[in-house]
Amino acid sequence: MSPLNKSTAGYKMLMILAIEDGTHFSLEKRQIINFLGDYFDPEFLEAAIHSEQIRLESLEKDDLMLEFRDSMNQFYRQSTPEERTRFLQQAMDLVTADNQVSPEENLFLNRLFELWGETE
Repeated sequence: MSPLNKSTAGYKMLMILAIEDGTHFSLEKRQIINFLGDYFDPEFLEAAIHSEQIRLESLEKDDLMLEFRDSMNQFYRQSTPEERTRFLQQAMDLVTADNQVSPEENLFLNRLFELWGETE
């Protein structure tokens, strides 16, 4: 995979977290738009999110985890500790937007905390 910028890496991680439970995507999409709102036009976001949702939903679980891990590494390399802390909170807000955390969301979120904790 080609290197991602920090914003794109964060976006991909949030998208993967959002599609993992397969429900309430509209609530989670709002969190993604909030994350990217400073970087992109809202009309672009709507189209991009829909397109990325379809692409990610077509991936096998192992490929999804590889993509998630690549995005985590890219974000980590380009971010400050404060940005990572802020992102972790955004990820938690996204996962809990529907007032439930699925086992799949929990798996990815735990991986995020584990990998970033290992490299601190």
